[in-house]
Amino acid sequence: MKQDLVRILKDIFTSAGYSVVDSYQHDLIAEKNGKKTFIKLAVHADIAETNSFISMIADGEGLYVVTGKADRDFLQHAQDSGLRVWGRDDVALQIGRAVLADIEGSNGELDLLGDPVKKTVSKADEVAKMAINAIFGGGGSVREEPVVQGSPLLARMSQRTEMIQERAQVAPPVVIEERQAPAPAMDPDSILLNLRAVPLNVTKDHAITIAKPHIHSYQNAILKLVPFWQYDYNLKSEQKYRSKIVDITGEGSGCLNALNGQSENFVLHDVRESIAIPDMPYELRQSASTKEEARKNMISRIIDEHTKDLRFDNTQGDAIISEHKRFKPLLSDIQLNINMVYIPIWEVKGPRSSIEVNAYTGEVLNNPVDDDAEFV
Repeated sequence: MKQDLVRILKDIFTSAGYSVVDSYQHDLIAEKNGKKTFIKLAVHADIAETNSFISMIADGEGLYVVTGKADRDFLQHAQDSGLRVWGRDDVALQIGRAVLADIEGSNGELDLLGDPVKKTVSKADEVAKMAINAIFGGGGSVREEPVVQGSPLLARMSQRTEMIQERAQVAPPVVIEERQAPAPAMDPDSILLNLRAVPLNVTKDHAITIAKPHIHSYQNAILKLVPFWQYDYNLKSEQKYRSKIVDITGEGSGCLNALNGQSENFVLHDVRESIAIPDMPYELRQSASTKEEARKNMISRIIDEHTKDLRFDNTQGDAIISEHKRFKPLLSDIQLNINMVYIPIWEVKGPRSSIEVNAYTGEVLNNPVDDDAEFV
């Protein structure tokens, strides 16, 4: 579903005279008259995700396209943050406006991100409804013959809609592993795994584009679901030495690779109980450590990081005597939460090496997720 919507948004923005490029951090970047708009697509209206999205916008504005429902609190938060939000009805309206401008030959004058004034045009409205129903689901009859006369954009939209509907009719059933779990609307070409994970936001083609500058020649790409121990901790300790009080405090969060023990500063805002992935071969990696082993590992790291070596100077007569003392936080001083989360990783292989791309954030990984990867 997401890629279908990406393609349709590219169509209408391009038709309206915008320069549109794919973005691994977001989904699309549209530019017109020197103004950039960063576009992010999401199934659920998530405030944490929008905050992350907003923080990455440096020289333009943001457009958050949400296919599910957005409550009043979310919309107010977006408005206060200066973020533009499109829902299902907004997308249908913009499709209609773009088709109308295409028919009238006024594409260059159309500003999709201005204040729209809707004009009723049966052809535009028909195709908008067809496209929205095909992508999002929902009622509405479909014309037996697509309306394609007078607008190249209208023709492309009708053809895309027919392809989406045909694919939905022949798509294989969704695969649910182990137990049934509620899930958001999915691309019909995806399968759903009952796995606590972050969503796969980067497509295979996107990952290849990101990796190409590093490997030059692409040969293959493999999707790996890699287990990480996600943790956060708080530490507060007060220890007395003679007349002095030594205060040890700290907090932190991150991820511990469950395959090789490598610590990563991944920030995971959107952990879900299932993950939708393309219907293609994938590798589900098994953890090399138990939760208790991971907990002991993290406790040891936290204690080492917050251990203090202090020097105390005492005067005895004319002599100054220095004494070194080490203070370690106790196990009872540490509050640690730790849980397993799977992160989707694309390993893009070249002739002599490979690059791994975090399919949640689109970032190229500095450290291989296991010992098998051959990094450049």
